[in-house]
Amino acid sequence: MIRIYCEGFKGIKMKLMSFLRDNRRRFGAIVDDKIFDLTDIEVDGQVQSGLKDVLGNKLALNELERLLNQGNHPEFGLDDVSYMLPIPDPHKIFCVGRNYRAYHEVLEEGRPDWPSIFPRFVDSFSAHQESIVRGKDDGDQLDYEGELVAVIGKHARHVREEDALSFVGGYTIANEGSVRNWIGRGTQNCPVKNQWRSGSMGPWIVTAEEVPDPSALKIHTQVNGETRQNGGTDMMIFDLPFVISYISRFTPLAPGDCICTGSPGGSAIEHDPPGYLVPGNILEVSIGGIGTLRNMIQAEL
Repeated sequence: MIRIYCEGFKGIKMKLMSFLRDNRRRFGAIVDDKIFDLTDIEVDGQVQSGLKDVLGNKLALNELERLLNQGNHPEFGLDDVSYMLPIPDPHKIFCVGRNYRAYHEVLEEGRPDWPSIFPRFVDSFSAHQESIVRGKDDGDQLDYEGELVAVIGKHARHVREEDALSFVGGYTIANEGSVRNWIGRGTQNCPVKNQWRSGSMGPWIVTAEEVPDPSALKIHTQVNGETRQNGGTDMMIFDLPFVISYISRFTPLAPGDCICTGSPGGSAIEHDPPGYLVPGNILEVSIGGIGTLRNMIQAEL
C-alpha cells in the first residue's frame, strides 16, 4: 500500500485511467505510455477506492505528482491491461443534445432557448478498445457522435457560470452513440440513447490543467479511416460553463459525474445515404490534447 500525506495543492497535469489487471479493478497514472498503479493508495489515512476519490481530492493529485517526479517506476504497459470506463461507476451521466450549430435541426429551427439535457445509463457505454454492440432488435441504424466529456471533480450545487470550470476534475472522450430506429417511439429519447453498449467512453481522463480552454478543442471522428466528423468545441451553442451551471441548478453533481457536451455535425444520419455503423467497422474519435477513443463494432449475439 502506498501512503500519501497531503500538505498543499497546485495545478496538476496528469493522465488517469481505470483498468483491469489480474481480474481486479485498478486505477493509475500514465507516464511515458506506462501505467503507475495507484490502487489502494492511502491519503491522510484514508484509502482511495478509485478515480472518483482521487478527482475529488486535489491534494492527493498534488502528492501523486510529487511521487511520480521522485522517480517511482510504472508497473504496467498500456498493452498489458484491459481498459475500463474512465469512471467505472459514476453516480450520474448527462448528455446535451443538438448542442452544435452545425446540426441540421439547429440550422432549420434556430437556436434553442434552453439546452436539451438527458441522462444515460453507464452500461450504454463500452470502454476504449472494447466492442460497441449493434443490437439485434431494430438496431441496424447505429449512429456515432464524437463528444468532449467533462468529468466533475468536486461536489457542485447551484454553481455560477463564472465558477463552473473550477468544478471540472478532468476531460475524456465519448462516442455518444444513438440507435436511430427508435426515434419517435414515444416522446422521450431514452431508448435511442441508452441501448446496451451502443456508445463508448475513454481511453483515460486528462486532468483539467491539461486543457486550459475546453472551448478550443478539435473533434475528429473516423470510420475505417474515413473522416466523418471534423469540428470544434467552439461551435457549441451552450458552452460548458453554462451547461454545468444549468445542471447544478436542478440536481447536485458529485466527483466522477460525467457530462457529454454534444457533437459537431457529420453523424451518420446526416449523410445521403446514411452511413450507419456495421459490424467490423473501426470507429475512432480524437480530441486534441486528450487522445483517441477506438472501438470495433460487433453484432449482438
